[in-house]
Parts: sequence; C-alpha cells; structure tokens
Amino acid sequence: MESKRFGLATLLAFDLVLFAPLLVTGGVFSSHDFVRAHHPWRQGPHGVLEAENRLLSDPAASGQTTLVRYRSFPDGLFWNSWVSSGSMGPFQLAQGFLSPFVALPAFLLPEAGIETGILFLKFNFAFLAAYAFLRSRRFSDLAAAAGAAAWAFATGQTVWGLWMQSSVSVTYPLLLMAVDRAFEEESTARALRFATLSILLCLTGGFPHWILFGAFAAGLYLLMRAVSRRGRGALRALGRLGASAAVAVAILVPSILATARFLEASEYGAIRRGMGGSYALPLRHLRLYFVPDYAGTPRRDDYTGVGWIPGDNYIETAAGVGLAAAALAFVGLASVKRRREGLFAILLGAAVAIPLYAGGPLLAAVGGLPLLEIGLFARAKILILLAVGILAACGVEALERLANSDEELERLASPSSWRLLALRVAPFLVAVPLAFQALDFYPESRPEEAVFEDTPGVRKLRELTSDGSRFAAAGWTLLPNVAEAVGLEDARGHFLLDARYRQLLAGADPNSFGTYGTYLVFDPVSLDPAARALDLASVRYLAAPPGVSTPVGPEIEARDAAPFHPKGAIPRTARDVGNASYPRVYAGPDLTVFERSSARPRFRLEGAGAVRTLELRPERFAVETEADAPARLATSQKTFAPYWKVFLDGKDVTREASDGLFFELAVPAGRHRVEGRFQVPRAEAAVSGLGLLVLAAIIITAARSRAEPIQP
Repeated sequence: MESKRFGLATLLAFDLVLFAPLLVTGGVFSSHDFVRAHHPWRQGPHGVLEAENRLLSDPAASGQTTLVRYRSFPDGLFWNSWVSSGSMGPFQLAQGFLSPFVALPAFLLPEAGIETGILFLKFNFAFLAAYAFLRSRRFSDLAAAAGAAAWAFATGQTVWGLWMQSSVSVTYPLLLMAVDRAFEEESTARALRFATLSILLCLTGGFPHWILFGAFAAGLYLLMRAVSRRGRGALRALGRLGASAAVAVAILVPSILATARFLEASEYGAIRRGMGGSYALPLRHLRLYFVPDYAGTPRRDDYTGVGWIPGDNYIETAAGVGLAAAALAFVGLASVKRRREGLFAILLGAAVAIPLYAGGPLLAAVGGLPLLEIGLFARAKILILLAVGILAACGVEALERLANSDEELERLASPSSWRLLALRVAPFLVAVPLAFQALDFYPESRPEEAVFEDTPGVRKLRELTSDGSRFAAAGWTLLPNVAEAVGLEDARGHFLLDARYRQLLAGADPNSFGTYGTYLVFDPVSLDPAARALDLASVRYLAAPPGVSTPVGPEIEARDAAPFHPKGAIPRTARDVGNASYPRVYAGPDLTVFERSSARPRFRLEGAGAVRTLELRPERFAVETEADAPARLATSQKTFAPYWKVFLDGKDVTREASDGLFFELAVPAGRHRVEGRFQVPRAEAAVSGLGLLVLAAIIITAARSRAEPIQP
C-alpha cells in the first residue's frame, strides 16, 4: 500500500491547531454568543454584551435552532410551526439540513457540541475527499496532501462551515472522481454506486447555486476527459453519470419539489433578480488569496472590506489560500507532466475569475444565466479555490520531479538539504496558517453557554401560549427563529417566509421586511400593535426588553440589544400606546410580556358555537366543533398546497383560504371532528421509494462484482 503519511500528518496538524485546544479547555466552537447578546438571555449568567463574531448570526438564529429541533424527530421535519406562523421544515432542501454533515452531529452529539461536530466533519471530509481524488490521479502522497490542504482549508471554504453551502462544496472532488470512474471503471454497477452516492451527498447540501457550481466543474471535467480520449467511452460515461443523477434526484424528489414550491411562494427570485450580474469584485480583492487577513477579520473587529457592495463582509470576500499554496499553484501552471489536470484547473478558475473581476457586460451575461441571476456570482470563487488546490498539487509534483532528476539527485541526497526539507514541509506551510485563520474566526464557548436554555420569561411565554396563540416582539428581543429551539411559536421569522405572509405583516409594520436581508422583524417605532394583521395571526403576546412600560416605541429601541435604522422612504412614526391597552402579564429581569386581547384564537367558529382543541402538533391538528346551526371554522393555520389536507369526520374535504393564507372550513350543525394533516403527495413518495430500491440494487450488485483496478 502506498504511503499516506504526509496526507494523514497534514490533516492531523490542522486538527491539532483547530480542535485540540478544545480538549484542553473543555470548550466548544459556538455561534451562541450572538443569541446570548440579546434578550431574554442578555442579562443572564451567560449573557454577553457583544458577540465575538456577529457574522455568525445566521447559524445562531436559523441554523442551530433547526438542528436542536431534530431531537424531536419526526415532529417539525416537514412543517416548522415555530417560525413565521408556520413554514416548510428542513424536509425541503433549501436549508441543507438533510445533509449528513449537519444531521449526524445534530442526532449524535450533545446540543453544545453540534456546531463543533459540524466543523470537524466538514473540514476533515473536504480534505480526505480532495486527497482521494488527487491520489486517484496518481499524484504522490506529498503533492496530494498539499493540494488537498489548499482546497479544504482555504478561508473561502472554512468560513462557510456552519452554512449549507459548504455541505455542497466539500463534495466537489467526489464529483470529479465520479467522472473518472464513469470512464475507467469496468463494472457499471461500481461506477453507478460511486456516482449515485456522490451526487446524492452533493444534492442533500441543498444550496442550489453551489450545486450548480459543482455540476459545472464536473461537466467541464467530463468534457476534457472526453476530448483527451477523442470521444472513446464518452457516451458510456455520460450514460452512467446521467443514470446516477437520475437515481439521486428520484430519491430526493419530494424534497426537491418542496424546495421549488417554497422558493416560488417566497418570491425570493423576484426580489433578487439581477443580483448575479451586478457586482464585480475589484482587483484589489486578489490580495486576499495570498494574505487572508489583509483587510482584517471579524473577530478582531477590524475588517475594512474591499469596497465592494453594502453587504461587503469577511465571509463573502474570504478566499485565502496563503502564500505557500499560491506559490505552489504558480509553479503548477508550468507543470509539463500534468498538462490535463493543469489545463482543467486553469479553465475552471478562468471561467469564474474573468467575468467576476472584469465585470461589465461579461459579468452581466454570465451572472444573468438562469439561477445565477438571483445570487451573488462572487460565491462561484469557490471553484477558483478548487483550481488552486489542483494546481498546488501539480506544483509540488513538479518540484518533486526536479528534486529527483539526475542532475540534482546526488546533491539533494543529504537529508539536510534545504530544498528537500522545504518540499516536505510544503503541506504544513499551507495547512497550519489556514488552521489559525479558522481558529481566529470561530468563537469558543463553555458547553453550558452553547445551549438554548430557558429563562423565567421563556417559561412564562410557553405557559401563556399553550392554547395555540403566538407571540411577536418589536426589535431584536428573542431573535426570530430562536423560538423554534425553545418551543414557542413566533409570528416573525428568518428566511422561511412566504411572500403573502410578508405582505400581511406589512399591514402591521411597513418596515418589517427588507431592511435586514431575509429577516422578518418589527421596527420598535413603526409597529402598530393594534394591527388587524397581528389579530389574524393569533399574536396574543408581545415580548419586549425588561423594564419597559410599553410594547412599542422609542423606549424599546433604547433598551434593545441593537438599534433599528430602516432605510427607505417609509417614515418611522412613533406610536403612542398606553399600559391600559396592553397590560403587562410578565415583568422580570429577562423579559417584559404584554397581552393583546384583540388577537383571534387559533381556531374559532364564526357564529354561535364552541371549538375545543384536541391535538396541536407541527404536522397535524385536531379540533372538535359544536354548533346549533351551520358555521364556519376560521383559523390562523396556514395552508400550503399540496401538503396540508383537511378532514371532516375522517373524510377529506376541500378547504378554503382565508385572507390568502389561513384556511376556513364550512362545518354542519352538531358536533364534528376537524383534522389537518401534512402529507407528502403519494406519487412523489413512490418515486423516492423507487429510487431507494434502485440504489439498493446497485449497491448489492456492485458488492458482488469482482473488484478491478482503476487505471486513470
């Protein structure tokens, strides 16, 4: 067996720098200080005044919350009842929570260790996948280690560790290996097995743009392999890859269609259209490839940006590979032996770099392509990092050939040769500085500080809303989506928003959406606490910072963890409300809670009669109605076709939408049972089941076939 000592040693060095200190300190990497910097945790024993890295707000407020909910599986998998008065759960792929890179740590580790587990799993897998690809291309152990480190540990990869994008990008080398095997593997079953599992793993990452980037890289690699073989075996390889993709897609059909329906309902495409061709990176950004912290870092709070867009931040511009990897990549450009790998890397990197840095009509054309037009094309620079990793491996191999040439052999035979020593430490010169960059990015916490713990105010809210009513807040009190982790139902949300619901809540606050990206939050000054929209959503309680006298107004903003500064033409008119209208039902050191008596119940009969809630769970509910005459059951339960089904006394009935969002149902006189169930369409479930059966057959057939060596 060929030596793997440099590969294993390089990975070990990275892990020792990044993760070994946690074993000594007993700490964990956590984004939770962002949550603890807000009420109701802000003034508790583990509260903080400022988060160490505010860029980790998304994982803290809408990533970790869902992963914590996984522990109640399957409740909440299909329908997230705690966010935005109800929305699609992680069953849809848009958030990437079906990926084993996030699901396994969520299921297997204590809550405090979930994020550390995700980072460990992704970083190690990214390296091992790249190393395996390079070794399959007959790179040496040393060259593969350097190339894999440049790819897997680049800041453009590691800073996205807690986001779904990196669950996709770490699989790119496997897609390239799948192309190789589609050409070279004698056994069709084994080629299909590897390709199907690789594509399936990529798709579960969920982020459509980065899936598209990976497909482009694999497609370019397939084309170059076909050209180099003058078309021999190209149709067979294409057929194998197409069949593998079909099986993987079939397995995920229910999730893919759920994602498409959610994105259509969200209208994010219309909001973001034109973004892909609008923002070119300035050439000064190139320096960040060589010196990742040239413009500062968020942990030091000295990041100056590159003068790019209003959302210019360290995560969006991170692309650092370091000086060692960059130097090796430049050497790799001249590699003679690796013309094919080098040419692929050059074409791959150039396909992204030229439009990204040239801008103008070229970026408008490329960034205007379907799917690309609704996202930042700058994120495609992940493919530049893949190209750099391959070129770095080519560079090390070229230096190895030089060291082993006849002219140099005798002079370099001494173990003390500085050239030989420099060559052997190359992977470590790449990996170790990048490990320190990652270490500087992720805050460390004590385990007890990395969990969503209850406070007296949270417990009071849970007690008050046990009848199915919801709460909301003006400002950043109890961050949107965090209610998911503590078992409360919030009218606000982050990312999981449908357009009709945003339009409804705009009636309560015209500044509720658009100022803070994909957050749906209420401005403390412009929110109308008496709005009918809040009544329709069953918002009975308004949470606020401790010590305030009203649920809205300048006092909220003054005591909040962060001020609101909406931009736009809508004026912020302060509203005057009195305590008599919104009595305080809780006033503690962590939270103040006000009651809205005008809120409608979750289920109500319009007319004479009574409603009794029998069951209320994320994917199902049941109520009993009793009336002397025919009546209408009105609810604040969202509809979402074709999933929610309504049954009257066990029979499927047609439901009617109320206010464009919530269903209503005509019920006859007398006593009746009304049930709602979230159901995946049978045809979609059947396709998924068939895909799983085909995959099982492929795996069994591949296991029985005789192993043949693969010759790249």
